[in-house]
Amino acid sequence: MFMSLILIGLVSGVLLGLVLALMATGFNLALGVARVVNFQIGAMILWAMYGTFFVWSLLGLHPYLAIFIVAPSAFVLGYLMHRYLVIRSQSTAEDSQILFSLGLLIALQYLAQFCFSTDARSVVADNLQGALQFGPVIVQYTQLAAGAVALVVLAAMHYMLARTDLGRHLHACAQNPVGAQVSGLNVKNLSSVAMGISALCASVAGLALATLMPIYPERAFEYSVMAVVVSVLGGMGSMAGSVLGGLLVGVIISTCQAMGYGAMAQAIVYALVFITFLIRPTGLIKSKQG
Repeated sequence: MFMSLILIGLVSGVLLGLVLALMATGFNLALGVARVVNFQIGAMILWAMYGTFFVWSLLGLHPYLAIFIVAPSAFVLGYLMHRYLVIRSQSTAEDSQILFSLGLLIALQYLAQFCFSTDARSVVADNLQGALQFGPVIVQYTQLAAGAVALVVLAAMHYMLARTDLGRHLHACAQNPVGAQVSGLNVKNLSSVAMGISALCASVAGLALATLMPIYPERAFEYSVMAVVVSVLGGMGSMAGSVLGGLLVGVIISTCQAMGYGAMAQAIVYALVFITFLIRPTGLIKSKQG
């Protein structure tokens, strides 16, 4: 029985961890390229969850078809938000920039509360009901779908960053923005693109989470904290670190829940982050930037 619970926690944790890794990848991309501590990423996730809910409930479409509406909208919003709003805060002191980002998170959260109330909403995909069983391990179809979508987007992100001109330009901006500008790159525009991609990652994570758990405004702050925690644990500025951190946090949360100690999950995660920060401040995987 004990081993069965451990196996369930591991499998469910890996699937959840992929979604958390996507959140952290978006956070790290904004931090590395645009030099923005993107606390508002939690609000982007929340609004993507609401967007998925309304595409499903009002249009009658499958929730995962919302990706063709939610993801492009999130990219455009993230791009414009940086180009015409966030960039103005970057001429101020670093603590002011952090306060601005937190203020934007709170504003977007309360805007969601004003528009949608505090009532919890749920998305139910009819063809994702049921579970797949591998011996003692039972995995919900919704978990498999969420993990699969997150994995596909993470793979696309890796390909884009490693194999395309855009990825090389983003790397150049992250490593040496002054040198990138001298070489002819439009650093300001690339920073806005990075913020757009960060919002896109957040929107896909929000879409996946919408099928797994209830939707209500207070989720925004929770997801922002989780993105930061996963990023710090895995390694700030590292995509591999985001994936490793996401998988570790996902396994811890899912295993604790499977064993009936769900309330302890957050405490264990924060304790692990604190210990990691003391022993290895750069995180489990050090970024190659800089």
